[in-house]
Amino acid sequence: MAFVSLISGIPASFSIEADGDTAHVVLVPVAYCDVSDRLVQVESRLTYTQATLPRLNIASFHEFSFTILVVSLSDDTPTYETQDRTYARPYLPDACRPLIMPIVSACLRALVAHVRPTVIYRVTKSRSPPEKALQKDVLLTRTLEDEGYAVMETGTDLWGRRFWVLRRALTV
Repeated sequence: MAFVSLISGIPASFSIEADGDTAHVVLVPVAYCDVSDRLVQVESRLTYTQATLPRLNIASFHEFSFTILVVSLSDDTPTYETQDRTYARPYLPDACRPLIMPIVSACLRALVAHVRPTVIYRVTKSRSPPEKALQKDVLLTRTLEDEGYAVMETGTDLWGRRFWVLRRALTV
């Protein structure tokens, strides 16, 4: 497989699509393999969730997540998706790897501007991620802070994953 980069920078604009009644999604094509006719996309998703965050007395929020999708354009292979950088690595050429998190950050900004959620919840994929892996979470937290959100709570959930809860600052 020889995936080639389709990007040389962060796109200037994004198409935001509704996915059912509860989610909004941005898909950004980043690589392609002409041998297998597969497209690699970064999917950024903001999903409305009715669940309780009891210590904060919150009954609903939006959860932000992102994943790498590998889609067969000829429909001969099932779509593959992963949030694990180790498994995504073979599908992401060296030229596009450093752009993935800046793209995710830009997609997050676009989603937040479009949906305007009051509370955003984020959680790590794995338990006790290494400090290097947490750098992406620092980037996403700063992105949200730049968009007018403040961290309400951080911690570790029942499954040992790090989480962040952010609330949009009220504007007059």
